[in-house]
Amino acid sequence: MIGRQVLGILVIALVACSVASAQECDFVAVGQSMGDAAEQGDWEAAFAGAQQILEAAPDDLTALTAEQQYWVGMAHMYTMAQMLDMAKDGLQDEEQAAYAAEVSGWVLNPYEDVRTVSHGETVDLADYLVPGQTVIFDFYSQYCGPCVQFGPMVEALATQRDDIVLVKVDINRPGVGGIDWQSPVAKQYNLRGIPYFRVYGPDGSPLAEGQEARDMVTGWVQEMGG
Repeated sequence: MIGRQVLGILVIALVACSVASAQECDFVAVGQSMGDAAEQGDWEAAFAGAQQILEAAPDDLTALTAEQQYWVGMAHMYTMAQMLDMAKDGLQDEEQAAYAAEVSGWVLNPYEDVRTVSHGETVDLADYLVPGQTVIFDFYSQYCGPCVQFGPMVEALATQRDDIVLVKVDINRPGVGGIDWQSPVAKQYNLRGIPYFRVYGPDGSPLAEGQEARDMVTGWVQEMGG
């Protein structure tokens, strides 16, 4: 019901944008409705709003207010995520496919319980912190036996606990067999053993890393009966 209400509001605003000049289009009203639709997961309505905003946007974006520019930028971001999500399964280049999945997932599924990032490339952990949530970063490789054994337990933890988000950092570059100790992300964090964990609190501050973080995560897993 909420989704239909948002869609109805969005449709009314979109009509104004589709028939008006760029100067008369209410980018803010359409943008806020677009944002509400995205927050509720109604991506059909969000993409429709993004398309209407971009069609009405002037060539000279400096003529817009900062808030109008913000919603034009958000419209570009949603459209970009839509294109990458559509492309990811058909790409032959594994690195491109992984990047498309990562970027589109960051926009379209910002608060999912379990995400996989990096695929061997450097990564800024701050980009994946979620306000109000404890975030576990699990550095792993598919060629690491303990990672494969313990990983599903940590995924189950993140799925069962509403206050925990898991970000799995794949240290292997596409096409590299064996644990990729020479990958950019492995060198970035000076990895010497995996699984390697970092845990951040709901306020974004670091709680633990290395063995201390592993013990913390293991304790949580044991508490849920893992």
